Amino acid sequence: MVENAKSTQIEQLEQWANNAAVSVSASLVFGRDRAKEIAEPLLMVLFTITANDYKKALEVIGKIESFPIKRIFLEQFKYCYILNTGSEEFSTLVLNTDFSNQQMADEYDSVLLKLLNENDKDFALVSEKLSALPIRAKRVAMKRIHSREFSKFRQIKIRPKQLLNNAKQPLIKTWYWVLITIVLAVLIIIKIE
Repeated sequence: MVENAKSTQIEQLEQWANNAAVSVSASLVFGRDRAKEIAEPLLMVLFTITANDYKKALEVIGKIESFPIKRIFLEQFKYCYILNTGSEEFSTLVLNTDFSNQQMADEYDSVLLKLLNENDKDFALVSEKLSALPIRAKRVAMKRIHSREFSKFRQIKIRPKQLLNNAKQPLIKTWYWVLITIVLAVLIIIKIE
């Protein structure tokens, strides 16, 4: 039974390699960007067949004979592997982030800050950890971690409005005084009668 499963997986991997090579080579007619788009779902299927076995998936890609096709798969490999394995931190770092969008930038920076704190604020350790990312994503992350915007994000944020609002409010609010005055007035009226 185990041998049948292994032979079935080997057949699936060979079939995947042949079909993937044909699909990507056909999409190269429309350009490298289109070929990369086609390679992503094919890699997801490969990870499903290999049960997310990193080395086995690389071996299968290594068996593809055409170098340009193999190169396209290898360029997309880490990106797709990170997305497929669900590493939340790394998947945020590999996505294209628009730093002009404050929410996206804050999410990206919070992942970087968490990574920096986990590595005792040692940039060399962070760089080593980021080596699991595709080259472009690692460059963006390292550039961002040394940016002025990230330095501002790292600072402790104290909101002066909240401090001022707390200072302006009296210990006993006005409506408490009104309620106390009404209760005292009712007690005085009851005693007089």
